[in-house]
Amino acid sequence: MAFSPDAAFSYLRRAHQQRRLGHAYLISGTGGAGKRVLANRVANLVNGTTADDFFAAGATGVYVAEPESKSRRIVIDQIRALEHSLQMRAAEGRRKVAIVAEADRLQPQAANAFLKTLEEPPNDSLLLLLSALPEALPDTIRSRCIPIPLAAAEQAPTSDEEREFVDVLRAHATSGSNGVQGAYRLV
Repeated sequence: MAFSPDAAFSYLRRAHQQRRLGHAYLISGTGGAGKRVLANRVANLVNGTTADDFFAAGATGVYVAEPESKSRRIVIDQIRALEHSLQMRAAEGRRKVAIVAEADRLQPQAANAFLKTLEEPPNDSLLLLLSALPEALPDTIRSRCIPIPLAAAEQAPTSDEEREFVDVLRAHATSGSNGVQGAYRLV
């Protein structure tokens, strides 16, 4: 079952309030499903902050690893730097949050290095892996994360004509007369 970003956040907020938040989550969904927004909201939640975008250059408090090079891969040096940051002590009343954006882009060596962190997470840490293709991740990584699949974002009609057409279809389909097939006969 896929969640909307708001429903997923409500689930995570409830887990946090009950002190039952896991140490690693795999947030998956298509492009535009809200993976980054959800990760940002969760990082703010666990640390009581209001940062707008932890993915922006120079953002502090959360450690992010994402593809940077032309090869669009996450390399072992990025994972080692992320792991080193997680070994540091968290500020009073805060958790160390690591976000691996496009986790399916981990090189095999980087995935193996990150596996140890997933198996033995540092104290007060939260690991968020974001992926459009979670099946591309090694089973050993997927099995150590709590999956949070996000539903695909609805594609809204772009022109007035498209909006009008969708409204006519929706009205006819919900009126109980011949369903969607009947609505197509209107056109």
